[in-house]
Amino acid sequence: MTNWTPKSSNRWWRAVTVLALLCGFCASSPAQRYSFKGYIQGLGNPNITSIQQDRIGYLWMGTQNGLYRYDGSQFQRYGAAEGIPDRIIDNVYIGLDGTLWVGTTAGIYFERKDGRFAEVRLPYALNEFTHPTGTTFTSIKPDEVVTASSSHGVVLKRRGNDDWVAEPLNLNGGFVWSVLYGPEGSLWYGCDKDLCRLKDGQTTRLRASLKLPEEQWVTMMVARNGHIWLRSNANVVEMMPDGSRADVRDLPGGATSEAYPTLAEDNQGRILTAHGSTLALWDKDHWRLVTEHNGLSPFEIQELFVDREGSIWMGVVGHGLLRWVGEDRWEAYTQNDGLSDNLVWAVQRDHQGRLWIGTDSGLSFIPAKSNTPKIWQSPKVQVARAGSLAISADGAIWMGSLAGSLTRIDQKTLTATQQTLPAVYQILADGPHRLWIATVNGMFVVDPAGDDRNAHPVLDAVFPKTAIRFTDMSVDQAGNLWATSDAGLFKHDAIGWHAIDPGKSGAKPDLITVDWNGDIWVAGPSQDLMRLRVSDYKVTSAEHIGRPPLMSEEIVSLVVDHRGWLWVGEDAGVTVFDGHRWRSFTQDDGLIWNDTDSFALTEDHDGSMWIGTSGGLSHLIAPQDALAGSPPPPAISQVMLGTVPITDGGSVKWSSNQLTISMALLSFKDTQDIGIRYRLVGEQDSGWEETREMTVHYRHLEPGNYRFEVKGVNAAGSTVSPVASYAFTITPLWWQDKYIKWELGLITLVLAVWTWRRRVGQLMRQKRQLEEAVKGRTQDLEREKTELVRTREQMRHFAEHDGLTGLWNHRIIVERLRGEVDRSQRDGTPLSIILVDLDYFKRVNDAMGHVAGDLTLRETGGIFQRAVRSYDWVGRYGGEEFLLILPGSDFEAARNRAEHLRATVEAACLGEGDRTFSVTASFGVAAGFPTNYEEMIQIADAALYRAKNAGRNCVMATEIKPNVVSISAAG
Repeated sequence: MTNWTPKSSNRWWRAVTVLALLCGFCASSPAQRYSFKGYIQGLGNPNITSIQQDRIGYLWMGTQNGLYRYDGSQFQRYGAAEGIPDRIIDNVYIGLDGTLWVGTTAGIYFERKDGRFAEVRLPYALNEFTHPTGTTFTSIKPDEVVTASSSHGVVLKRRGNDDWVAEPLNLNGGFVWSVLYGPEGSLWYGCDKDLCRLKDGQTTRLRASLKLPEEQWVTMMVARNGHIWLRSNANVVEMMPDGSRADVRDLPGGATSEAYPTLAEDNQGRILTAHGSTLALWDKDHWRLVTEHNGLSPFEIQELFVDREGSIWMGVVGHGLLRWVGEDRWEAYTQNDGLSDNLVWAVQRDHQGRLWIGTDSGLSFIPAKSNTPKIWQSPKVQVARAGSLAISADGAIWMGSLAGSLTRIDQKTLTATQQTLPAVYQILADGPHRLWIATVNGMFVVDPAGDDRNAHPVLDAVFPKTAIRFTDMSVDQAGNLWATSDAGLFKHDAIGWHAIDPGKSGAKPDLITVDWNGDIWVAGPSQDLMRLRVSDYKVTSAEHIGRPPLMSEEIVSLVVDHRGWLWVGEDAGVTVFDGHRWRSFTQDDGLIWNDTDSFALTEDHDGSMWIGTSGGLSHLIAPQDALAGSPPPPAISQVMLGTVPITDGGSVKWSSNQLTISMALLSFKDTQDIGIRYRLVGEQDSGWEETREMTVHYRHLEPGNYRFEVKGVNAAGSTVSPVASYAFTITPLWWQDKYIKWELGLITLVLAVWTWRRRVGQLMRQKRQLEEAVKGRTQDLEREKTELVRTREQMRHFAEHDGLTGLWNHRIIVERLRGEVDRSQRDGTPLSIILVDLDYFKRVNDAMGHVAGDLTLRETGGIFQRAVRSYDWVGRYGGEEFLLILPGSDFEAARNRAEHLRATVEAACLGEGDRTFSVTASFGVAAGFPTNYEEMIQIADAALYRAKNAGRNCVMATEIKPNVVSISAAG
């Protein structure tokens, strides 16, 4: 709980005041949404007063109830057992020599070489020396630190390796708020409501000459450019290092009292400070504010810190630690920011600089030089399920809908025309006069620059006669078009369309993209990511890419950017391959949501990447920066032989206990796919091993010299960090001396030879007996194993197949239908089923016997099995009823298929010799976009019932549209 202070007691009305002052500014502030990750699990007190990072890379946090260390995975509390009292921590500071200093309400402590803390005795009574909040430690020499509190100054000097003494430092002024060494060696400090400088033994008050506000300067900082920044409760000041000029840099809205006047500088040289719950960044000549509207916590920021990797950390009052995930590399937009829907399907930037965003509910756009999405609408134009976008050469915006339409929007007037098409998966322009449209019912083409802007179906002899579903397209470096479909891969070049022979690859993808090397990358719901090489319209080689390096088998989008990098959208994030290594991005890196959407990867004109997810639209601003650099090497935090610690370069007496080595990655961002590779070099060399665990064990080590080496690796096995090493020696005990060991070894050898000769005869006899017994038992086991495998396979087959027809049984075919309905809803593709009932089947049994009835069921099932596609499903639904499942087939295709089957059954001649006969069947079809499998079976059953009432031997079909069911008949 936060201690009560006069400032904290007025927190509510201050927050209201800050909001009112910033209101005008926030109206024009960026509408981007950023990601912030909270860390509080294991943190005993949620009020953080100070944050620092030591030389190894650990984060140290002072709280109102003790000191904590964070290694990227857990918080470790330091208290009385480590030599530091459980008190309020006022400040944490890292000296120039790497020493960790902690200012508490019980005194000043430093970390010793062994990791414990020791107190420095102050030259004042404890009740006369209490740190205020702010900059109370500073240093200009490795063996000297200056600190101040109240009206006292103290110089902390090293006297030995782990020995520091405190000497008084005379600082003028009734109350010293802060101390800071400037770049030129002067000691600056906040004195009363003035700014003082101690130089060459003389103190100068500078408030009047610099025209500074009359304030208590509690926080000071030297920026990377050498300028000194000052922060009071109300004002922010930038001062030249020599004190010749100071400029007031107050936050928008004027000076207001701030309870936590913290300062920090990020890796871009921007000055950070807090304004209540708002994070302010001084960017060259203005303040940029990040607020709750951008995804930041609504609670006050108490402390700010930037680590060596550039991550911005915030201590939030009462809510622990917060990290800006992705910093300025990631931003996002959601429905709360103005999008029409959080489910984002497509993104394209037009010639006017507008960013168009297709969502499940409609179409939005962000105007050029703006960050606020707007919803686009036009009278009598339906834009639901805006699944694909393209910009033609004339600047027009083309939108394809998964609901079945193609819309053209004029780039100047934003007026639109719309035409009806089958559900559109992808639109791609490969020239000024050609716009390709891949749909659920064939390929279409439009001339955007012509007078006739209607889409026309592409008719080519290479395509099957029946309309097929085209799912994705890509253009290679030579300008050739590649397309995926239910009928396989196709290529369009200067000669025309060509079917690609998959060869032995078995490739039947839904997604495709082509990289700079001419490699064809394909994927889909039914196959892994594959890299294909195609020559003379045939796949000549295929490489499967699985996990790792991918995070999921569910791949929904593929694209190659202008750098030649491959981007893979998955239901667990995004993975990119730069030609050398694989790298993944998730919510831990700044992605707004891990579940990315189909075809929702797009590169912008500036090389940034837009990623559509089911939780909003993410923008990776600088992909090259996100992949650049490497995390620091893992830190070896502790090496123990049993319960005895070993220092780096130290030694320990041998024992039979195991060696335990504890490590930490100490990289606080982009580590979701990072593990370690390690080995122990010495008397007993071990090979490189990989693990995700941060603790490794070695048993039964011999005396000798050892070196432990470890480095970070990613999920693909590529090294991503330098190697860290730790050397130590295990010294032998007296009886482990090599001469004594030789003597003991010789005695042992003689005894072993005598024992061996005594036992060898008995062992040979036992061996022969055992060999005979084992041989007989092995033969028995092999027979039992063969019988067991055969029985298990028979049982599995009987459990899943109908015993008479060999088709899927009722349970399995219903399970397959449930899965296909789920896929149809997920991918937005149509699904059809056919329910078949043999007409007057009882007459066959009665007139010709049950043998003829069984023959009829088998022959009819065989007709259905031979007539469907390889990925269709056929099962015996019960009695004389059969159920056929046709994924991807729309209403017309399913009805035509049913009519073809009806005619085939009617024409079939059953039986043998003189005992031949024929049968007919009634067909009920349900096709379209079902909401659940039970509903679909009911619709098909109702259609079958109508077919029987209509005289049997006919087809009745029902089309299922979104929220609409239409009935049709065929006979």
